[in-house]
Amino acid sequence: MIDYIFYLCVDILAWLAKATGTTYELVNILIFIIGYPVFVIVLLGVIYWQYKKIRKLQCVKLN
Repeated sequence: MIDYIFYLCVDILAWLAKATGTTYELVNILIFIIGYPVFVIVLLGVIYWQYKKIRKLQCVKLN
């Protein structure tokens, strides 16, 4: 099952490379070296923003 998922992902990356006229390696780098870390940083920012908003609402509720 793991092999199937892995090769499916490889096929998707190869298809993306062909569709965009780039290489498999470039698509891989764009997704996993650039895209994923940016995604994680954005999610951490959202978590921090929600934390601040919750704290503000709790302070208003206590007063």
